[in-house]
Amino acid sequence: MEALLSGTWRQTFCHGAVQRELGCQSGVRAPALLFSGLGRLKVESVERLHASANDTEFETIGLSGSLVQQTLGGLVEPFSRPTQLLTSQEVIDALYAGVHNNAISNYMAFYSSELGGIVTDPALMIVSVDDHMVHRGHAVFDTATLTKGYLYQLDDHLDRFYSSASKAALTPPFPRNQIRRIILETAAATKCFEGSIRYWLSAGRGGFGISPLECLQTSFYCVAYKNAAPPDPRIGWKVKTSPVPIKDPYFATLKSTNYLANALVALDAQLEGFDQGVFVDSEGYVAEGPVMNIGIITHGGEMVVPPFEQTLAGVTLQRLLHLTREVLDRGDADVLGFIKKVSQRPFKLEEAKQAKEAFMVGSSTVVMPVIQWDDKEFLQTKPTPEVGIIALSLRALLEEDMDPTANRGQHVEVPYGFLTGA
Repeated sequence: MEALLSGTWRQTFCHGAVQRELGCQSGVRAPALLFSGLGRLKVESVERLHASANDTEFETIGLSGSLVQQTLGGLVEPFSRPTQLLTSQEVIDALYAGVHNNAISNYMAFYSSELGGIVTDPALMIVSVDDHMVHRGHAVFDTATLTKGYLYQLDDHLDRFYSSASKAALTPPFPRNQIRRIILETAAATKCFEGSIRYWLSAGRGGFGISPLECLQTSFYCVAYKNAAPPDPRIGWKVKTSPVPIKDPYFATLKSTNYLANALVALDAQLEGFDQGVFVDSEGYVAEGPVMNIGIITHGGEMVVPPFEQTLAGVTLQRLLHLTREVLDRGDADVLGFIKKVSQRPFKLEEAKQAKEAFMVGSSTVVMPVIQWDDKEFLQTKPTPEVGIIALSLRALLEEDMDPTANRGQHVEVPYGFLTGA
């Protein structure tokens, strides 16, 4: 189909500093005319446009800002505009103009092995589109908590990071001691004492194929950011059993960047008015939340969490299990009170909903009481309203361990002096 111009169009084309007026006679193709110059096009007047394919006439007046207000016989999308071909400077300008408020306020430092160092400008915290982490999801990651100038459980998180990398057939570009140093120095570059440090190992850049054999080398990235305001544990969370299928055990136990299922679990819950969703397998066994582990306290005083055969081995959860068992071994009933036994075994959804309490555990979550699971409420109202008293005791136990002044061998000091050479 060819839309032909009938009559005379008077046009002004603006491209950089060049402006010219053209008188266009019948026979000039309208789409070519409309998008000529890849610049801003203003149609000052149009007498009549004739579409030869169906002999339909259009009156198009007042077209401006490159917006096409008629379909022109189906040749041009309505309300479309020409795609710009950007210069290097325009790209840089766009990167800076596109930095959003969350990035400005909370993205503190970023290391890229592709850049070869650390940047603190959020506009420069970028990853190449041909990195296989971007278009194939071939990457693993982990996160450590920055608290009072120390990284909590850094080495335990690195152990899991390297385990995930092995399962994903990824070899870091540097030795482990160098990876560890990069993480610590990225934290130091923030000049902040609180936040989170997340780091990725990617198959790397090199093409848009499926095999990582085309990649130049693996890439390592690390970002330090401020945490969002934590939810109030005294209020607790409402959780929903998710319809999203659970991951295959091999991938559920591998902390890769493919979190589509996890994102859908969270979205499904939040759209229904809940705080979090819960993966449950085809046989009704409870697995985990989208980014946290889950557990229950039975009426018999048993603290139960699912085994790690089809869930991610939560570093924070493992520490909580260790601390709880220590308390029980000491016979210190004042600390946890009701809990008499710690178990890691499968349990079904029905058992979870019949439990005395339920809770979620994660590095940023710490321990969060569950006050409602689907239509089952755990809120105790007699004699006074109480929200997850046992779960809150577990939280207090873990928060004490997270304090570096406790000196329990779980913290690595951030070397802030590397910035000044001190």
